[in-house]
Amino acid sequence: MRCYFSTSRNGTVHEPHDATVSFVIPELSITFRARFHGTQAACEYASLLALLEFVQINPTLFDDRTLEILGDSFTVVNQLNNRMLCRRELEPMRNTAQILRQKVPYTIGWIARSANPASRHPA
Repeated sequence: MRCYFSTSRNGTVHEPHDATVSFVIPELSITFRARFHGTQAACEYASLLALLEFVQINPTLFDDRTLEILGDSFTVVNQLNNRMLCRRELEPMRNTAQILRQKVPYTIGWIARSANPASRHPA
């Protein structure tokens, strides 16, 4: 089952800012959006963690399904696939995603923002 995560933000890449974190699970017609305050990378991790926590607390929706998570965050995807070092301030979020990966097995890959349904805002 494909699941998508993304953020929409105001502000610069490195300064804390308000953002909308989101995830979409098209097969289940689920869309989630919430406000979050942090750096761009922290907001991107928050989107992924919201998705993973949703999966974990709703196990019957995901039983016997392989999860393919796609996000437009180069940083998050590459850090979780061990292709990029993680900055110290992001380690707690990365570690949480890795712990949840043991409980809820998933693969994670990159998708262009323009193709990511989680990056689209409702009209």
